[in-house]
This record gives sequence, structure tokens and C-alpha cells, in this order.
Amino acid sequence: MTFLDATVPELSVAVGEAGTRDEVLASFLNGFGVSDVIRWLGRDDYPLGDAAQPSYFRYLVLTCVIAVNDIAGVDKGTHNFRRRLGQTLGMDELQTVNGVNRLWRGLADWSARQRRAGSAVREVVLPDYGTMNLIGYAVRMAFPSWRDRTQFTSILKSIPEAVRNSPGRLVTELSRPHRRLTIPKAIFEALDDFAAFRKSGRTMLDGHRFWSLVKSIEAELSLATGEPPYRRLSVELRFGGYSQDEPDFRLGDEAPGALAGDGSWLDTIGRLPRDHRSPLANALARGYSIFKRSAGFWVCDDAGVDANDICLIVAADGSPPRSWRSSVWESEVAPGWRISNRMDGSDVVRLLGINDQGIRELDRPKLAGGVPLKRGVYLGRPSFLPRVDQFGTANLNATRLVGEQGELAVGEDGALTATEPLDGIWRIAVTQGTNALDIPFSLERNAAEPDAYPPPPRADKWQIEEELKSGNSTPALRRVRESHSEGCEPSAAIGGLSEAILSRAGTGWRDGDLIGLLDSAYPKSPIIWDVMRSFQEAGWLDVYSSTSWRARFWRCRPPSIVRLPDGDAVIDGATGNAALERLRDAASRLDVAVAVYGGISPESLPTVQLSGPGIDELSGTLGWQMTALGGLPASRDQWIDDGRTPEGRVRKSIWSHELGLFLDYDRDPMPVTVECWTRERKDEADLFVVRDGADILRKTRSRVAAIIEGHRLNRVALFRRQEGRVMRIRKSGHLPLPIARSMRFRSLCASGSSQDGPVRQYSYFPDREVDMWLRDYLGSALEVEAANRPGTVALEVEHRHRGGRRPAWNAFPIGHAK
Repeated sequence: MTFLDATVPELSVAVGEAGTRDEVLASFLNGFGVSDVIRWLGRDDYPLGDAAQPSYFRYLVLTCVIAVNDIAGVDKGTHNFRRRLGQTLGMDELQTVNGVNRLWRGLADWSARQRRAGSAVREVVLPDYGTMNLIGYAVRMAFPSWRDRTQFTSILKSIPEAVRNSPGRLVTELSRPHRRLTIPKAIFEALDDFAAFRKSGRTMLDGHRFWSLVKSIEAELSLATGEPPYRRLSVELRFGGYSQDEPDFRLGDEAPGALAGDGSWLDTIGRLPRDHRSPLANALARGYSIFKRSAGFWVCDDAGVDANDICLIVAADGSPPRSWRSSVWESEVAPGWRISNRMDGSDVVRLLGINDQGIRELDRPKLAGGVPLKRGVYLGRPSFLPRVDQFGTANLNATRLVGEQGELAVGEDGALTATEPLDGIWRIAVTQGTNALDIPFSLERNAAEPDAYPPPPRADKWQIEEELKSGNSTPALRRVRESHSEGCEPSAAIGGLSEAILSRAGTGWRDGDLIGLLDSAYPKSPIIWDVMRSFQEAGWLDVYSSTSWRARFWRCRPPSIVRLPDGDAVIDGATGNAALERLRDAASRLDVAVAVYGGISPESLPTVQLSGPGIDELSGTLGWQMTALGGLPASRDQWIDDGRTPEGRVRKSIWSHELGLFLDYDRDPMPVTVECWTRERKDEADLFVVRDGADILRKTRSRVAAIIEGHRLNRVALFRRQEGRVMRIRKSGHLPLPIARSMRFRSLCASGSSQDGPVRQYSYFPDREVDMWLRDYLGSALEVEAANRPGTVALEVEHRHRGGRRPAWNAFPIGHAK
């Protein structure tokens, strides 16, 4: 803090009261008693204390109010501080003001102590008080005077708004010779200082006293015309979907994961305020929005773009950017709107023109990205740290204020890095010449449990993705896994990702947000969809598709306890370290044993088993619902048909049965093809079509079901039964979600992905009954080793009888014969 604006408009904002100048001043001054003012400002020995908030700060504001305002009852012809203060208090003159400079020094010392302790307070930078050794700080810190502000306000009102909102254009206008005699001296000195900094290349000037004054007057002018207070606007863009080509838009001031809109472009801009003071809104009125690359997403905001940014443009037909020769326009995001390919910020700045509102002139350093836990607090896991954004050419330095373990480094690009999870309070010092800004923040290694888990989203807006029909369950299994020796400890990436996902357990995740989160843990890795699937299959997440847009929403499932037939239980739902600690603490008091078993690979989640007589009481203590483990669904007639047809859609890709990927090519050599159809406008979920030549055999919304059906009908293996596991032998594809979740309860081993050199695998741990279910359901899509095949029909019948199932003498798999 280098100055304090104590003029009436700022006082009005501070106290939250509107009124005339005299009314606002009277309201402020009525809060001071004569004896208290004399005690704090007149004495140089009154104890200051060291409270969390200095109780004397309001007396320092009073000194600035006295220095810069014309107050009723005070002689306007005097500049004597003691007389002005005394007359304000209803006396002729205050005899002594020995405490004024002392209080200002005390505030600076208090600020320094608080900052060393890690508190998020500003540094107080005191000016040179010159010869005014008793009141100099108050006089020099107060900027501007009321008369200067009034005179400067009349000057700004005569300047067009577009010029006032541009630092460069405003400096040029105010520096014209005829302005020199009309601008008050103190403000002209501030203008000269601001202009000199800009000329030297400094851009971190948003808090400079001149520009702060301009912004304050601009807000006052808007209020006088009846306009609401100006708030900065922003729109964020993320890409979701399996191909990461589904644009998902949302307003920047919405809560993370909020479902205020459906994610479409037209819905988002329809909820955007139309404010002529907003560069974003003005550009949108001209038919385009320019997004710049931020921390894990794209953002279009009022700060504008810089030559160093990487940009995407969403533009309407006929708008200026659509005629730029350097841009290539990709898919349509709405009727009449298209999105561009990536463009260099320098090209965008050149094409917009130097005076365009959308060009960023001043930098406002801030933290962006990361996983925010609450205001100023971020998840302290190495893969999910925030980064410093909009710092221009400033230098960055990280300092630990609280905490002892771990080191935090900040790179030249603003990225924060660490080698281990961090707990503590840190400060990033951003310096550009003599300008300095501190960004304090906290890091916590674990996310807190949410106060409440949200209910499923509205059924008319979001539809849960299903892969099997429900019902027709077999009886529940009577045993669980007999050996726990094959589990793997989760990797550091999975541990951090678990806490990151849990940070939005109270709101949920948009598809693009969750993909960006996984991309932070596994940069540019094809494993992210397998990892996301493993969280689904471990019971952490449910996914919903929008009924009006090609978008998805991921909801964290609340913790619950699933009772097994043998009396033990398994924890289901999203449970991070905080929940597990609460579980262990409660279980120890209720004589319940807690065992944690690793997943099938380091990239899978652990499974928590409970045993003991107090499980029912534990459920009530924790508030976690108790349910019973159900049996397997029927292996026949599980196809969920979709009533839509390919008409009015375009074929996006065809499944390659050899590679295990959807590819953009004309035909698959297999007799039965699996095709993905989508609407050009991306206003609904994809349609998967299983086709035999010209004949459509099946239609569904489920990617998993369509892939399995294609392999089953073509008699091409997608999975292999090997060494007690079911392993995927193609690059993608998964078992139906209900079966994968049931296997985790039965084997106490979660499914997951693993990387064996260039080969990426995804494995499950089935028991005998699930193994037979898979053979019946998958048919030729499951390749079985000879050692795993039943030797005779009699052995197969015996196994089915022991499993409580009716003998089937002709128990051929589905798809055994086409």
C-alpha cells in the first residue's frame, strides 16, 4: 500500500452507504469520540498492541480524511493539520498530534510481522515525510485531495469512454499541452510517473495510484448515470469427449462444476451480461470472442489478449475475423458460429489494431489453474499446483512463510513445481523494476470432505449413461477373494488425482474440467481415459450426458458401506484421505477392523474392507448408507436400444477392430462395422450404430456396449483370459460398468490400466462366477487360454450347479454362431 484514497466516493464504498458528500463525511466522523482521537493521535506513548487486526487503523484513515477533504465547519482557508482536526472534532485546535506518524510506522511494522508469519496482508510502503516529522505520513499517503479529484473528474467526463478505458490512449490525451494547466499538480505528477513507467516497458501498473484513481472515478461516473457497478466478465472454454473435440463453455464467475447452463455456446452467451464497458461484451456484439490459453483451459475475458498469448477465436458468419487470411475455421459450435484453429497472439494483435479494446495493456498478476479448495487455498499435490498468470516481464520468486517440509519453485513461465505433496503458506513475489506485488496462498496436501454431496442432476437435463439393463440379478455371492497378495500400491499420480477429484465432490465435474485435471497428472498420455474409467469402476464417479448438448457431467458418489454375504463389508463411493481418517477413528472405537487392499495396477484405486460386529453402528456414526451386495445381472438381453437414426447426422468415425480405436476412415475390413454418428451442431450425444453392410443391426448411446457388440459379432477378441485376469488386448474398450463394480466387491481388487513398455493394458480380476458370466455375455470377444477352458461339458455343468445356476447343456456363448 503506497497511498490511501480517503475521498468521499471511496468512503461511500467502504462504509456501504450512499448519500451527499456532507452526509457520507458526517456518517464516517460520527464514529469517533474526542477522547479516543486525542488518545491515539495526540500521544506518542499509547500502547499499540499486536492484534490480528490493528484497532487503530480507522484513526489513520481519519488522518487522510482530514488531509484531503473539505469538511463542514472547518476553515477552508487553512492547511494547518492540527486546526483542521480540532475543528472537525468541535474544538478550536488539537494541541498535539505526536501519535500520527507513530501510528503509521506501527502499521508498517505490524504489516511486516504479519507477512513474515504468512498472513495475507499488503505491505505498507511509507513515503518520505520530508520536514513534517509529526504528520508527514498522513499528508503524503493521502491521495488525491477532494478538490483535486473533483477537478480531475470534470476533465475525465469530457473524454470519450473508449479513451478513458485505455491506459495508452488516456495518457496520450492527458499529455497534450493544453491539458497541463488544467490537471491538478499532484495528479499530473502521478500521471507523469505512470507514463514514465509505461514508456520503460513496465506493464504491472494496474494498482498504480494514477490508474487506481481513474478506475475509481470511472465507477463513480457509471453510478451517476444509474448503471450497476462494473464487474469483469469472462467465458471459459474446455474440450471434452473421447476425442477432446467437444467444446464446453461456461461463465467464469460460476462455481466450478456448476450446472447453470448446458455448456453450449448460445446458452452461455445468452446468460452473459450486455455491458458496454466490457471489452468482451463489445467484441461479442461485433460477432466474435477471442480466447487465450490459460492454465489448463481457454479464457476470454476483459483483460484482453497479449502478443505472447496463444489464441482461439469463436466468430459468427460475416464478422471481421472470418475474413482474416491467417485463420482456418474448424467445426461449427452453433448455427452461424465457428471456432478457429490456434493462432499466435502477435497475429491477433496485429489484425485487431493497436487501439482495439481487446488488447491487453496492463498486467494483473494472479494465480490461475490448480485445484482450489477455497479462497486462497490450493491442493498441494505436485501435478496440480497453480501457476502465475499475466505477469508480463516481471520476475517471480517463491518464499515459504509457514511449514517446513518440501520445496516450491516457480519457473520463468510462471509454473509452480514441487517434488512431494506440500502443506504450508507461501508467497510469490512479483517484481518489475521498482513495482512489487505479493501473492500469498496456502497449499494443503488433502481435500476436505464436502459438507454435502449433491443429488443427481435433473433428469430432464441430464441422463445417466447406462451400459446394461438393470434387474434379473443372480443371487449374491457367498464368498470374497481368498488371497490379497496381488494388490498394488497406488501411484503418487493416483493419490494426488483422488484428492483433486474429491475437491469438487460437492459440485461435480464438467467433462472438459475432468479431462484437463487428468491431463495435468498424465500430460499428453492416452492413458487418461483408462484412468477416468478406473475411477468409475471403483465406484467414485457416475457420468451423465446432456439431453440438449454434446456434453457430460461427472458426479462424485457419496460414501456408502456395501455389506457382503459373509458378514464383512466394502466401502463404496468417493473417499479421500480425510474420509479414511474419520473412518479409521470411528472404527477403532466400535471394534471394526479396517483393511486396505491395492488395485490391480499402480494406476488403480485401493479397496477398503471392514470386518467386525460394529459395522451397522459404524454406518450410523459416519452417516454412510448401508446397502447389500446384489448378484450379477442377466447375461442375455442386455442391449439398451436408441430410437434415433443416422438421418440428419454425419458419420464421425468407424471402430477399428484391429487397433481398438475409432478412426476417421471410410471402411473397416470387418463384415460388421461399428460407426459413431454425430450432429454437426453438437446438440446431442453421439449415436453408435452396429451395421452389417447396409443393414443396421443395433443402435445405442453406449460406446462400451457398441464396441463389445462389434467384436462379438465379428468374432474378434477384445479381451483375453490370462493368468487369472481378464485383460484388454486392444487400445481401448472396457467391460460394462455394473460387472466391473461387482468384480471389485467380489475380489477386493479394483480394475485399472498399466503400461508395459509401449503396450497399454487394462485388466480386471474376476472370480469364477463372473468368469462364466463374461463368457456367456462376450462370446468370441473374450479369448480364453486352453488351460482356462472347461475340460468337459460335465465339468461345466458341475461348476454352474455349485454356483447356484441351472444346468445348461447347450451353454454356448452369445455369438458362438452368427
